[in-house]
Amino acid sequence: MEYLTELAKQQQRAPAFARGSAQERAALERFQRFFADFSPQKIAVLLDQTYSADAWFNDTLKTIHGRDAMRHYLAESAEAVQSCVVEVKEVLSNEQGDYYIRWLMTIRFKRFKKGQDTQTIGMSHVRFNAEGKVCFHQDYWDSTAGIFEHIPLLGWMIRKIKARL
Repeated sequence: MEYLTELAKQQQRAPAFARGSAQERAALERFQRFFADFSPQKIAVLLDQTYSADAWFNDTLKTIHGRDAMRHYLAESAEAVQSCVVEVKEVLSNEQGDYYIRWLMTIRFKRFKKGQDTQTIGMSHVRFNAEGKVCFHQDYWDSTAGIFEHIPLLGWMIRKIKARL
């Protein structure tokens, strides 16, 4: 798995900063601000401040290498929704520089379930570089419940399959 290969590379780096430091707080605040109200305008303004140029990113839908590729992918994703708000519920960390960020995402789609908010829970495993920018980001969430179940026909099929399990 590409995740394990990338994680092994990341774990060779020393932690970016001390736990509880002002630099750590600033990095986590940038991450939270980036996703707090996910919009094309925010991506344009905050991506360079939040992610390193060589960032590795996987949101369970797609794996992205580098900030420039992220810019295109995230802008397209943000354009597909009327609103997307990610509320951070808890942040856990370890001595190796790993951060586990538990969140609740509320999405209102443009093309389906119009006028209705959908919610899903997830967690992001994040590592920062020495500049306090995200260099590694792996999401864990149920994309079927968060997105695919809300697409006409496909959602019906997924719900039927889940009911049979």
